[in-house]
Amino acid sequence: MDGNHIQRLLRLAAALGRRPWKLVPYLHHLPLWRRSPIDLELPWFSYGAIDYLARTIKPDFRVFEFGSGGSTLFFARRAAQVVCVENDANWHRRVQEQVCRADLTNVDCQLHSFGDLEAANYKSLSYFDSLESGRFDLIVVDGFCGFGTGQHGKLRPYAFAQACAAVKRPGIVVLDDFWMFPEVLLMGNTAIHDVFQGVGPCRYGVTSTAVFRF
Repeated sequence: MDGNHIQRLLRLAAALGRRPWKLVPYLHHLPLWRRSPIDLELPWFSYGAIDYLARTIKPDFRVFEFGSGGSTLFFARRAAQVVCVENDANWHRRVQEQVCRADLTNVDCQLHSFGDLEAANYKSLSYFDSLESGRFDLIVVDGFCGFGTGQHGKLRPYAFAQACAAVKRPGIVVLDDFWMFPEVLLMGNTAIHDVFQGVGPCRYGVTSTAVFRF
């Protein structure tokens, strides 16, 4: 999350002070051990959101992800089907390899390559074509973020709006890095939402993941 070094350390200390039982997994999953969320088969979310999803996902759920990674394997272990779209070819290859090694046959990981220039016309991207209305019980909005300024920074909020319109009722939409996109609260104002702010695997410091229940 944003802020100077001291502010980030204070947030980290506060998060671990509120949930000290997260200290052991946080230390065990630190990036210095050179294991990625793919290796751990964990979403790159806050632990609070991961725990919530582990309790909530049912075996008959169909899951859609904007983006892919450790979350893809995490969901595939628990749900009936996972469809994900990825824009980075190297990352897509890595996820596919891990899915094959894990012998998971319920994953459809699609590659829809684009970069910053193509993302300027984000509404025309094929990246959004696989999201079919009413088909998925859980939709995750992650993946390409656009940390800089410009049109590409609107892609994840646009994906969130598409997810809110398409998810089954009842259904769940997850937005990672919620702290970057507070404007989405207006888009998801028909849902009950919880923001899980705290530490998570393979990262230093604190993040926030929001869960919207429709």
